[in-house]
Amino acid sequence: MTRYNPGSTYRLQFNKDFTLADAEKIIQYLDKTGIKTIYASPVFQAVRGSMHGYDVTNPLRLNEELGTDDDLERLVEKLHARGMGWLQDIVPNHMAYSAENPWIADLLERGDESDYLEFFDIQLNHPNDKLQGKLMLPFFGKPLVQLIDDHELSIHFDENGFHLKYFENEYPLSKNAYPLLLIPVDDLKIPGEIHDFLFDMEKLPWDRNKQKLSALSVENPDVIHHINYCLSIVNANSEQMKVVLENLSYRPTYWKETERLINYRRFFTINGLICLNIQNKNVFKATHELIEKWIEKKQVDGIRVDHIDGLFNPSEYLQRLRELSGETIHITVEKILEKDEKIPENWPVEGTTGYDFLGLVNNLLTNPEKGPVFYSYYSDWIKKTDQYRDVFYKKNRFILYNRFKGELDNLTQECLSIKTVAETEINEQNVRDGLAEFLVFCPVYKIYQAPSSFSKSEKQQVNAIIDSAIRANKGFENSLEVLRKLFLLSDIKSEKEIERIDIFFRHCMQFTGPLMAKGIEDTAFYSYNPFIGHNEVGDSPGYFGIHTETFHQLMKERQERNPLTLNATSTHDTKRGEDARARLNVLSDIPEKWKDATRSWRRMNKMHKVFDREKEIPTANDEYFIYQVLCAHSPMDGTFDQLFITRLQDYLVKALREAKVHSSWSDPDENYEEETLQFIQKIAASNSEFSQHFFVFMKEVIPHGIINSLTQLILKNTCPGIPDTYQGCERWNLSFVDPDNRNSVDYEQLDDDLDELIRGSQSDVFGFAEKLLQRADNGHIKQWLTYLTLKERKEHENLFLKGSYVPVEVEGKYRKHLIAFCRHFEDDHLLIVLPLNTAALPADCNWEDTWLLLPELKLLEWENVLTKDFFKNTNKLEASALFARSHFGFLRSDGKVDA
Repeated sequence: MTRYNPGSTYRLQFNKDFTLADAEKIIQYLDKTGIKTIYASPVFQAVRGSMHGYDVTNPLRLNEELGTDDDLERLVEKLHARGMGWLQDIVPNHMAYSAENPWIADLLERGDESDYLEFFDIQLNHPNDKLQGKLMLPFFGKPLVQLIDDHELSIHFDENGFHLKYFENEYPLSKNAYPLLLIPVDDLKIPGEIHDFLFDMEKLPWDRNKQKLSALSVENPDVIHHINYCLSIVNANSEQMKVVLENLSYRPTYWKETERLINYRRFFTINGLICLNIQNKNVFKATHELIEKWIEKKQVDGIRVDHIDGLFNPSEYLQRLRELSGETIHITVEKILEKDEKIPENWPVEGTTGYDFLGLVNNLLTNPEKGPVFYSYYSDWIKKTDQYRDVFYKKNRFILYNRFKGELDNLTQECLSIKTVAETEINEQNVRDGLAEFLVFCPVYKIYQAPSSFSKSEKQQVNAIIDSAIRANKGFENSLEVLRKLFLLSDIKSEKEIERIDIFFRHCMQFTGPLMAKGIEDTAFYSYNPFIGHNEVGDSPGYFGIHTETFHQLMKERQERNPLTLNATSTHDTKRGEDARARLNVLSDIPEKWKDATRSWRRMNKMHKVFDREKEIPTANDEYFIYQVLCAHSPMDGTFDQLFITRLQDYLVKALREAKVHSSWSDPDENYEEETLQFIQKIAASNSEFSQHFFVFMKEVIPHGIINSLTQLILKNTCPGIPDTYQGCERWNLSFVDPDNRNSVDYEQLDDDLDELIRGSQSDVFGFAEKLLQRADNGHIKQWLTYLTLKERKEHENLFLKGSYVPVEVEGKYRKHLIAFCRHFEDDHLLIVLPLNTAALPADCNWEDTWLLLPELKLLEWENVLTKDFFKNTNKLEASALFARSHFGFLRSDGKVDA
């Protein structure tokens, strides 16, 4: 059977403000644009008001805020009628830790009697006495004793039983606490019906007995009077409240306690997302019932697996998912590939969600020769010489000991429980230190095999990690060597012991991904700023450009290995919009101008900073970050209106807290934040010296940023892989990180504009694209090129699915400023020629003696789709002729043979 080919995808973020009915309205527009597949965010029942859908409360129901089952069925039927499809995002790693989640509610209420106890990755046998047999419930603003003393907790009764209330939040009271609540401390006579309820607690099913109590409370005044009396006592008496709460199956906990103590696995550092034991067959079956139903009804053509690296055994999970979904379903995984890392060959998937492509294109657009200038200038600016590897190490270590200490302690205890470790002379602190260094130095998100199944390369990886850790910290050598022997199974004789080591190693690997994400993506990316264009998911500030030869080689491999993997340039998780990133790359072409400009800005803006003793607000590092952010995200006219300033200020508060240097989410420094926001307000004022100087600088940068953006767009839509368009990115996307990048899109306007563009191209066949480029600030040129390139893919599906990728050699003076390649399939031929690093070219560049050496094809001619110019198929194509009326070469041949 044929695997579904998404062709081109369009990511939609569903929420209460953009529903299935809204998506149905734009099907015709997406089809016209050239989109083949809607790529949907999670649509399962989620926390009320969820704006993203990853906080699933019930994977067996469609989110009612998005629509009905009929709405989804009708939407997919209309897609299929047009030859389009539906790729559904699923979330196997975690669910919402919320009383809205019926499985969680049952667990909180029934404790170890709950049918869902094994569903969640929790540790009830925790060494901390407070957590023995109790699940942490870390959603409270104070420690428990203080909450009770301040009377901020109360217990209430309704038709669903007793609930613990904390402001607007309610949690079901645990079954074990009912007797303590209903048997008062005084000699008040207990109604017989209450006696019967308590007597039947262990005999009748809990839900049935609880319903019986609810009914009695309505029918019998004595029952409800007794309940209200008991509630009045416990709610007024702190000691009585303590007694009741001590008998809960959970422990109400101050939210900050999870930074040092925890007994459940969470998604990263988000207390409100609790992880699943998806490796258990019954959990897999229960959580995938609805997606299986949709597949059986042919409502789903593809699946996107969120956070694959969080799973206990990703390979096993994906095999089960493939068995469930069948051979025709396209499966892609959210996976961050580090440099030279490949998806495991045994995964039955088509590829990743495209962050690897994002990183490659971003580096292609960066001038690879200028990296040393930026790193040196940054060191001079901030008066430090830290290398990015040192920064990453420090940030990972900070996160580990200050945000993930509870998780580290849990792994330490698990390690000590293994006989091989317990018999050594190293103590608990030694184990903790060695384990911490191993986790921090892991260079990838995950090693996928367990020790008993290690290949030679995986053994080499483990050895390399431990060797690096020892070189950095000789004092931890003994404990690291113990881990080496453990993970390489040296002298392990017991099969049972090997099984425990396998499980322990997989638990460690469930933790390396979150550590890298929080330590690097959500900390270092906001605090290490030599060139923030590479502080991006799928990229690294340690990279600074690649040459075209490298890009070509990787694209050839992509076509051979994963032709159906996604090509992304913006997602709901990227740190900045694709066009902001493309604009930043212009700076890599003009480092001296950038240095001159920022030095001037520093001088003129010193008066707007606050100097308190030795403290400077904003610091030099944050100030340099701000200048890069302004270059990346300022509107296309280079000026600042108040809406932009407000958005920028909101972003900077988030950036400062993520950096965790002068402020943080746990301990915000509101004074530092406010002074930094005032700095922004002053320098961005329309009459400030800076804003006027900045406007002049940006007049040079923005046009080249536009060229970069369009080169990036054409590459995404014509290179091997499936191009993914994030909602609204048909136009310029200069957004900040979420939530700024999740704003609503005016599809009615986009649809009208596309119709106008199509009509305009028909009336001005030859010069239309270039005219659009001259008025590029409105984004019409990007929408037009999106349409043209996706239309090409739609009309020539086999060319992109099966066609070869052939690099085209460029010669001459400006050869480093062009990338060219051909796509060939049978008689179908496409030639792409795109400019690179244009800001480094002379202002009056006419490409002089630069030319392309075309592959030997017996074709009569090529037509540039953008200009309708024809070029004879000779061995040599002059760049000056090709770019005479357009900045881009998008040429195709009709396959006519030159006899």
